[in-house]
Amino acid sequence: MVYETFLNTVKEEAARTLGAEYELSLRQIPKNNGLVLDGLCISHAGSPVAPAIYLNSCYEQYLKGRPIEGILREILSLYREHEYSPGLDCTDLLDFEAMKPRILCRLINREANAALLQKLPHIPWLDLAIVFCLCLKEDADGMMTAAIYNDHLEAWSVSLEEIHALAMENTISRFPPIITNMACLLEETVQAGGQTQAFSREDPFFSPLYVLTNTSGIHGAACMLYPQVLKNFAEGVERDLIILPSSIHEVLLLPQEDGFSCQEMSRLVECVNQAEVPSQDRLSNQVYLYSREKGTVLLASCNETPLC
Repeated sequence: MVYETFLNTVKEEAARTLGAEYELSLRQIPKNNGLVLDGLCISHAGSPVAPAIYLNSCYEQYLKGRPIEGILREILSLYREHEYSPGLDCTDLLDFEAMKPRILCRLINREANAALLQKLPHIPWLDLAIVFCLCLKEDADGMMTAAIYNDHLEAWSVSLEEIHALAMENTISRFPPIITNMACLLEETVQAGGQTQAFSREDPFFSPLYVLTNTSGIHGAACMLYPQVLKNFAEGVERDLIILPSSIHEVLLLPQEDGFSCQEMSRLVECVNQAEVPSQDRLSNQVYLYSREKGTVLLASCNETPLC
């Protein structure tokens, strides 16, 4: 069965199972960094909310021999689990006051998302963009979000500045930053494997790298935007900071020392992105520098002071 036939078959069978009171449609949904996924959107007739279940991975399962009946059962089970969002009335989506506590911010790559950003309210930040979303549901299984589009701001009659201020306040409050030494993470990995190992600076596994993310580990790169986080850490280590964008979920902090090359670091980031980071999770191939003197983050390639 070719891909298009698979999509339509799943939609038709799901519609037959659910009945006439449901509306189903296939939509191409733009994601981060130009990724477009095929989603089966299901909603009660007349409802303004239609959760999307992505079918790309389902087709991969089908090609590996999984019966379409089993795939359909899983899709419908997943939909029923998330059919209702506790505490969220669909009519509230047009009520800005009701949506205020749900507005969050994220960081994405500006160039890779140029087409999408034409539809999204955003704030340029270095080679990145600050974008916004609504947290519709959050539980032990994860978080359901919806991107905030230009149409939302028009419907709410609010400005980009208002959305930005609210998003920063909510994101900082709900997802505090965490900075962890990479050596500690390596030690935890070793211990999880049934060994006990402590690392010192003389140990070949010792790493001067620190991981900056948030308490959820999701879209933690936005912690670079939090006031005082980089400043306080830089003051604590008494160094400027080289910032390596590991992914949209985290960045690596490296206290600046003599002998580091911006070009070498940039090549390293690009190589790691290509080899290890899924395309939809990539943040940037650039290297950033937090300057204690200027109190801001700069593109290392544009910084007048060399890193080495």
